[in-house]
Amino acid sequence: MWRSRPYRYFSTGLLSLLLTISFGAISAPDVPAKSITQSTPAPGLAEPNTIDTNPRLAIETTNQHQIQDLKNHWAEPFVQGLVSRRLINIAGKNFRPNATVTRAELAVLLQQAFIYQPQYRNWVGFDDIPADHWAAAAIQKAFEGGFISGFADRTFRPNQTVTKAQALVAIANGMDLVIDPERSNQTFLASMYVDAFDVPDYAIDPIAALTDRGVVVNYPRVRNLNPDQNITRAELVAIIYQSLAYQGGLPPLDSAYVIDPRAPLFDLKDGQVITKLEVNLSQRQVSSFQGDRKVKSYPVGVGRIGWETPTGTYQVRQMYERPAWKNPFTGDVIPGGDPDNPLGKYWIGFWTNGKDWSGFHGTPNRNSVGQAVSHGCIRMYNEDIAELFSQVSPATVVQVIH
Repeated sequence: MWRSRPYRYFSTGLLSLLLTISFGAISAPDVPAKSITQSTPAPGLAEPNTIDTNPRLAIETTNQHQIQDLKNHWAEPFVQGLVSRRLINIAGKNFRPNATVTRAELAVLLQQAFIYQPQYRNWVGFDDIPADHWAAAAIQKAFEGGFISGFADRTFRPNQTVTKAQALVAIANGMDLVIDPERSNQTFLASMYVDAFDVPDYAIDPIAALTDRGVVVNYPRVRNLNPDQNITRAELVAIIYQSLAYQGGLPPLDSAYVIDPRAPLFDLKDGQVITKLEVNLSQRQVSSFQGDRKVKSYPVGVGRIGWETPTGTYQVRQMYERPAWKNPFTGDVIPGGDPDNPLGKYWIGFWTNGKDWSGFHGTPNRNSVGQAVSHGCIRMYNEDIAELFSQVSPATVVQVIH
């Protein structure tokens, strides 16, 4: 059973151990952040007045009609929902919803919104957070509440921007969520997001836990998590709102950008849905899997010398029926359905360098299946690719090994 705060078992004085839950990633220690003697909050985010747990004392309210850059914005209900309840503090008349978020700003928003967060550990201090830093009190509270940690060089790096995955891990840590120990969370995420393979290993369990609870918000496409992109203020506040709604403190909002865990891309219990394809180049074979269960194997043709099929782990990116084919040497195009089209009737693309693609496809030349004769693609018998095409999805993981 996974819990989000493994640091409970270590001394709070051991920052090298605490680093393991600082968004789960180790930053390079050779370029430590500069010590900041004075700093001010970025435009649109107010400096916290106090750390008192009474929201009427801690949070200065802002009139909803004064936030000018939220009119008709997709995140307006989430931001206004927190502002009207004095759970975030907006300075001035603009929120700058599309701006990125720094670690200091993340700490401030978490401290303001999770006003009753219990203390899970003692404050240890950071070399680059002096007492007069504008966010010092909020950073201390976010640290004590288990949301955020520092780095091995005893820095916090307050001006470093935060990715979507890092923000989600921080929130999951603070909420102390528990996941289903019997489930493959990588497979679960693949059933929810088309870019699930991009989720860093350290973030798989926390993001799965938040997804389970309907906390994750994705804009502009709800199925695109974009875990490695910098999170925007709008997305962060929307996720914070959903987190508080899950805890029962706020009414849930109906939004097209909130992931619904009850509506997966495919049914994990349906044995006909393929979650992973494993290509063994030396055996000239692809095997399909449902979770950890092997379903079926098919013979394939692979790339020849000089045009080797790329190895690694990928995700299905394209699925076309009756695909057209462009000759890489002459530029001539053979339309889909043409008997001379070397792709056959189906195409499942999983790799690209920005120009060329590799994927699974049928072939009019049955004798090429089982041989290393292609330009990097994976050839299959037409009846096999037709069967596979009906079972995979954009969430299917493709692993190519020698």
